[in-house]
Amino acid sequence: MRKLKIALALMLTLLLAGCSAFSFDGSDIMCPPKATGNKAQIQKLIDKQTKGDYTLKYPKNGANRSSIVMQDIDNDSEEEAVAFYADDDNSVIHALFVESEDGDFSVISDIVLEASNIDRIDFADLNGDKTYEILIGCSSSTSSKNTLCVYDYNETITQLDVTTTYSSLVTGDFNFDKADDILLISLFSNDISAHAKLLIHTKGSLTEISTAELDSDITSLACVQYGQISYGVYGAIIDGITSTGDYTTQVVLFDSSIPALLNPLYTYSGYSSTRRSIQICSTDFDKDELIDVPVCTLMPYSENEDISTVSRKVDWSNFDTTSYTLKTNVSSILCPKDGYSLTMPEKWNGVVTARYNEKSRETTVSGYKYVGNTFKLTDDIISIKAYSDEDFDKNSSGYIEFLRSGSTVYAYTLGKADNYLSITGDELKTLFTLVNQ
Repeated sequence: MRKLKIALALMLTLLLAGCSAFSFDGSDIMCPPKATGNKAQIQKLIDKQTKGDYTLKYPKNGANRSSIVMQDIDNDSEEEAVAFYADDDNSVIHALFVESEDGDFSVISDIVLEASNIDRIDFADLNGDKTYEILIGCSSSTSSKNTLCVYDYNETITQLDVTTTYSSLVTGDFNFDKADDILLISLFSNDISAHAKLLIHTKGSLTEISTAELDSDITSLACVQYGQISYGVYGAIIDGITSTGDYTTQVVLFDSSIPALLNPLYTYSGYSSTRRSIQICSTDFDKDELIDVPVCTLMPYSENEDISTVSRKVDWSNFDTTSYTLKTNVSSILCPKDGYSLTMPEKWNGVVTARYNEKSRETTVSGYKYVGNTFKLTDDIISIKAYSDEDFDKNSSGYIEFLRSGSTVYAYTLGKADNYLSITGDELKTLFTLVNQ
């Protein structure tokens, strides 16, 4: 007991003597683990700047979620830093800009942000000078909109002239001038309609050059990304969530021949086809460097069938800049409950369907045909079953394991079909893809 008391006393002494009043945002931990490496040096600068009383603030969105963000901003092969912290009473948020020279860090500027929280921090070369500008999104507890602040780094920190709000944003070279632009996305609210706005860097400020209408039924955003939407054509793919919970996709690009920002699927045609009840976002599904938009439909079924068992087909589609429509690139059979997708060989297009048995966790791919006007299933081609480790060891007779992921075993059995629709186990392995659940 005496040893325990001494240990507790020593711990208390260390806490009082060695720890400043420091906490993580949203945490009551008085002495969280200290940063290491370069970030430890940055944290010492914050300690010195604040005399030890502060709370680190973390961006809520975007690729950079750390309170101390390292980035080679000026292209000198040394990382600079931006750190976010709040004063001891959490009433004022600061952005601390730190430069590096030969591994030594020093404070360039400590800027007070008009914010309750940090939405995001991004880096983009807005003027094409090979140096990043710093984009900081500030959020407020009294508004659903975020405020954008943009800073230029050139020995000193200069704030660019921009006064605008947004729901989300993405950067990229939309107008092909070899410099990044900013696409601001605003969802519908009582005072504004849903729209996208393109900003470019001109003479030390950011200028709006075009806007495009967006779907006002989108209540939140699932994914916003910039990338190649057709060979040589870049734009933004916006996956949104509607008021009914469905997912839908909009494609926003800048047409320099007009010149104007366009949302062609929504404005012209094809938009309704992107509406889907399953939570799946656009991605480069087939790894061809083009972003594919998922168009989801039920696979063929009979009119008297329980459609809850019918599998969904996803047509992964590319945007066609000539027709302003989506064109299917490759199709897959989706099994969201067990977290996988099965790419359909071309020979299956228009002649196969699939059913999912939720109780047995089994997807069965079959051929089908019409006899007159009557839909009829033909022979099974392949069945894929998901097991727990324990269930597979107990009862997997007739099924061949081909993949383990975590505690799930995926196995297959070949059907009776012995024709050109059949696939082998080796082919299955190349067609099978795990997806996020």
